[in-house]
Amino acid sequence: MTQLKFITLDVFTSKPYSGNPLAVVFLPEDESHALTQRQKHMITLEFNLSETIFVHPKQEASKRSIDIFTLEGELTFAGHPTIGAATWFLCHGPDAAAGEVTTLGTKSGDIQIAIQDPATQYVAAKIAHNTRIHGARFSVQDLLRLHPTLAPFCAQDASFPVFSIVNGMSQVLVELPSLEALAAVTPATGGEMVDSEGGTYLDEGWRAGLTCVYFFVRDVQDSVMNQKVIRTRMVLGTLEDPATGSAASGLTAYLTLTEGEAGKEHRYHVVQGVEMGRRSDIGVNVTLDGSKQVAKVELTGTAVEVSEGKILVPDEEK
Repeated sequence: MTQLKFITLDVFTSKPYSGNPLAVVFLPEDESHALTQRQKHMITLEFNLSETIFVHPKQEASKRSIDIFTLEGELTFAGHPTIGAATWFLCHGPDAAAGEVTTLGTKSGDIQIAIQDPATQYVAAKIAHNTRIHGARFSVQDLLRLHPTLAPFCAQDASFPVFSIVNGMSQVLVELPSLEALAAVTPATGGEMVDSEGGTYLDEGWRAGLTCVYFFVRDVQDSVMNQKVIRTRMVLGTLEDPATGSAASGLTAYLTLTEGEAGKEHRYHVVQGVEMGRRSDIGVNVTLDGSKQVAKVELTGTAVEVSEGKILVPDEEK
């Protein structure tokens, strides 16, 4: 039976068994043995991680292409797979020494990647963005229906912005007053998710994809970094993710749009996953143009290899 090489990485960390795990599967060189979407999804389910990427055979010296799958199906873009792939191609993989790779091909388009800091092996990826602050705000009543443990920390008349970093990837941005409040976050009651398609919180023409609830506390003094950071947690129904690059990009883009200075780059350090015992360090740099529109969103981070092996290609008829 055909076997494919794979590795696993822990992303947004330099310490194994921290950060967000990612499986990386290398597709066959022979196109006659190409995998179907069903086979890719079956392999993803076997790993049972939040995301698995499939690396296409090398076709250009400076570009590598990937497909991104979750347990539900294929995604056009996601942050932690992008940083994981960039770190593999630029720092860990067989082509890293040549320093040729500058572009990551995804279904969302080409993403420019580069080594940000050779000493720490931090990489940077310029991600696609089409930002939107939606007209409706998420009510505190709806928040407490999903997360009743937050009642002691929320004002009765509170509401929360709804933001999209791209069409199809949206966040309810819930600012909390303290780490105590952040620790009180639980999975949504009954596993309920914010309704992206049938709900009224997203503007017309934007009601697609996923909407997560992204909790954050600003200006937390971090003993590891010895600086102030934004501490976050992400919940999507019953799922909590130790690192969510797209949500971190959305949060920082929103903060920059609403509070940032035109014509300048604004740098953020987001720490996620602490409550899960999988600390993740996510960097985002957001630049506004002279009209105070988002000109660039750059996601930064690193990854460490944890395992490698071979996995059987599943029978299409299984």
